[in-house]
Amino acid sequence: MAITSVDSSYTTTSTTSDKKLGKEAFLHILCTQLKYQNPLEPQDPAEFLTQLSQMTQVEQLTNISKSMESLTTSVDTSGLISTIGKKVGVESDVLSKGDEVTITPASDYDKVVMTVKNLKDGATDTVTFNKGDDLTYTNTSDDMVGISVTASLNGKAVGYGATVFKEVTGIKVIDTGSVLTFANDETYDARKVTIIKK
Repeated sequence: MAITSVDSSYTTTSTTSDKKLGKEAFLHILCTQLKYQNPLEPQDPAEFLTQLSQMTQVEQLTNISKSMESLTTSVDTSGLISTIGKKVGVESDVLSKGDEVTITPASDYDKVVMTVKNLKDGATDTVTFNKGDDLTYTNTSDDMVGISVTASLNGKAVGYGATVFKEVTGIKVIDTGSVLTFANDETYDARKVTIIKK
């Protein structure tokens, strides 16, 4: 059974509703009810006060809910402040200036080759690591670069893992939660950080 309120823009049914009635709609209904009450049989003052009290309780619960959401966001953000200035592990193949990548071959290897492509001008460079070399590369270019890696043993491909570390420059709070900011205005979902370097 459908029930139409005083303002026809709000319609509810016994099962679902496209528009939810908020405190403004409740006040509108209450004022309309008072405006059109029968002057010979006015509304019982006790019933009026009960409705007003219920409206106040709903408003207070709404405010408490908003405060709790704000507090949760503040707690999440305050925990992330300690990451500013530190490098965090992220899933990415793009490096800004100062970002680094650490390569970990899955088995024995004799060579690791990394191709570094400047994303601004398209220029490419190749960095070769031999067995025993430090398998960490730091981007010194002012431009962002994309990387791709291959590891091999006697000319045959070897599996590898690569962890990109980016330095956190700030924190932003958006609708979906907190994001870390890096150089070149890159952002990254804080929930996806895998490692924080000390």
